[in-house]
Amino acid sequence: MKRKYPITQEMIDRYGVINGDNDIIHYDHDYAVKRGFRGTLAHGLMVSGYAVDMACEKWGKDFFYNGEIDVRFRGPVIPNDVVEISVDPGELRAVTADGDALVGKIGLRK
Repeated sequence: MKRKYPITQEMIDRYGVINGDNDIIHYDHDYAVKRGFRGTLAHGLMVSGYAVDMACEKWGKDFFYNGEIDVRFRGPVIPNDVVEISVDPGELRAVTADGDALVGKIGLRK
């Protein structure tokens, strides 16, 4: 299963309000650029949350009760990136035009 998610600053801002992560790297473009990024950073858990949503769609309530996810963050996701997320049994990958944003494993516990 694959799906593309266009990321906006508004999405990042709203996610930060919901989860309480007010780190400046997510909101201040100039601050993020001074630290070597192309812009503010999307929350890693926001990106992995899309994968969990896809897993729930794929495996239904079985994933809710018996699912597991293990991810490694490999690269930043910034506003105006389009993230393509692939969820297959045992494999998870989120990719932007710059390469891997996160990789890992996802599926049902055995």
